Amino acid sequence: QPQQKDYDDLCGLPDLNEKTLLENLRNRFKQEKIYTYVGSILIVINPFKFLPIYNPKYVKMYDNHQLGKLEPHIYAVADVAYHAMLQRRRNQCIVISGESGSGKTQSTNFLIHHLTA
Repeated sequence: QPQQKDYDDLCGLPDLNEKTLLENLRNRFKQEKIYTYVGSILIVINPFKFLPIYNPKYVKMYDNHQLGKLEPHIYAVADVAYHAMLQRRRNQCIVISGESGSGKTQSTNFLIHHLTA
């Protein structure tokens, strides 16, 4: 069976419903694409293993880029919040939510890593 096109932003799905949303997330996860946007919201599926997408190359790649121009990544969210803070001179907030064991602490660590870099 041919691989379906995956969407890095669920808002781009031609038919947005629970089934297509979950299928898209499943297809992306199978390709180790753990990040998916829903507009400006980032969905993360915890892979329960380390992926090589958290190194200085990725920090630099996501520096000062508009959300959605590159593959979804937690660094993109961190960078958008940081630059919005600088530009607007106002505090910014990133909400991290999920069930126990979903990776909230690790996601926070990745955000802080990008902000301090």
